[in-house]
Amino acid sequence: MPTTTQTPMSVTAALAAIMGELPSIGRDDTSPQGYSYRGIEAITRQLQPLLAKYGVVIVPSASIQNVVLSPEMKPNWQDVYLTVDWEIFGPDGHSITARTTGIGRDNADKGANKAQTQAYKYLLLHLLCIADRADDVDGAHYDDPVEEQGPNEVQVLYEAVKATKGTPFADELKTLAEFNQQKLTEKALADNPDWAKLVSDTLADMATRTEEKANV
Repeated sequence: MPTTTQTPMSVTAALAAIMGELPSIGRDDTSPQGYSYRGIEAITRQLQPLLAKYGVVIVPSASIQNVVLSPEMKPNWQDVYLTVDWEIFGPDGHSITARTTGIGRDNADKGANKAQTQAYKYLLLHLLCIADRADDVDGAHYDDPVEEQGPNEVQVLYEAVKATKGTPFADELKTLAEFNQQKLTEKALADNPDWAKLVSDTLADMATRTEEKANV
């Protein structure tokens, strides 16, 4: 009796299967300002078993675009600007490609590693449409009472961005936005939690630098 050979799954079919099984991943980590974000470890912890299950392999090819001295930092601090091309293979051996960017700040040799980690996180978030369980509004009703609330995290973050106006930090944020092709508006911060996280981390770093200068 002849046997049939099952055709290996394509990369797009494998990614769709992964998306179907990948659970929502909340923004359970907290920045120094109290801003909630989704860390890379929280993503890979859920994703790694599914990549193995469906035979998906992600191969990076990174290239450094620029290395500049970190503004307002002590000597030896650098910002590494990195572009990463990702080749994503499926079980049938075929692949698709994607490109993301990242910025890593360090005073030793970890800048490129930090930049690639950031680029990898952006890849996974957009490639797999990773959601936050807090975004699920299926249980909401239009007649539910609305409680009066104070400023939310995005509003607080946007006010912190505006507070840098007229300082060297404003130019640093502008450069960051241009490199990531983002805007420093309240809407842009609200629409892209990972962009908001990057801005929040940068502001935290600025505060640390200010304190270090004051203590010199």
